[in-house]
Amino acid sequence: MNRLCNARPSHTHVSAIAIGAALCLGLSAASAQVTVPPIYAMPAYSSSAGNDLGFYLNADFGPSFMPNFQSSRFGYEGNFNMRPGVRADVEPGFNFLSTGALTLGGEFETGGIYNRIHSLTQAGSVVSYGGDYYQVPLLGNLVLKLHPDSFVAPYVGIGGGGDWSRARIPSPGFFGPYERNDQLDPAVQAMGGVRFRLAPNIELGVGYKFLADFPSEGRYIATHAAAATLSVWF
Repeated sequence: MNRLCNARPSHTHVSAIAIGAALCLGLSAASAQVTVPPIYAMPAYSSSAGNDLGFYLNADFGPSFMPNFQSSRFGYEGNFNMRPGVRADVEPGFNFLSTGALTLGGEFETGGIYNRIHSLTQAGSVVSYGGDYYQVPLLGNLVLKLHPDSFVAPYVGIGGGGDWSRARIPSPGFFGPYERNDQLDPAVQAMGGVRFRLAPNIELGVGYKFLADFPSEGRYIATHAAAATLSVWF
């Protein structure tokens, strides 16, 4: 009877030791594990075919520069000395081809260009100091945009159509009425620049435009413009 009583505590003691050893081994294994925090990466935008298909709208704004030119639009051969001005355009268009490498679209462009006439001379004599020169381009453009990566998109384009212009100078005597001449002439344009994608349907960039106006006199009148551009497509 005494042996049986003495055996029970011994068996219980062995069980407790086994449970304690198992717990110690479990804690040791848990402490040996190294916790690695998760690493998060910003997913890069990837352009795929069809992303840019459809209608879009561009807007441009920036300075314009006109080299001095000769014109007989006031009835005599005069040399126009021009000052820098400003150009603003809007171009609604439609992208009809889009792949991962390029986008091709057509657009209509119009807007306004203003440059100050510094002076108008005839045969070396000043006819007028000051004046205004306005232009309204009416162009159809074809624009090719490249996709070298997910953020930067260079583009080039050509266009053609017409250019309405108005030249206005004061009549002799500073208090006299203004003389003006309005013309609508053929015109061509070349453009290029780079745009940066800010969102899946918004791009902001910088560009350059060269507009050549061809009056009936046989010479062309050039206008250079640099602009900030905003593009949104739907």
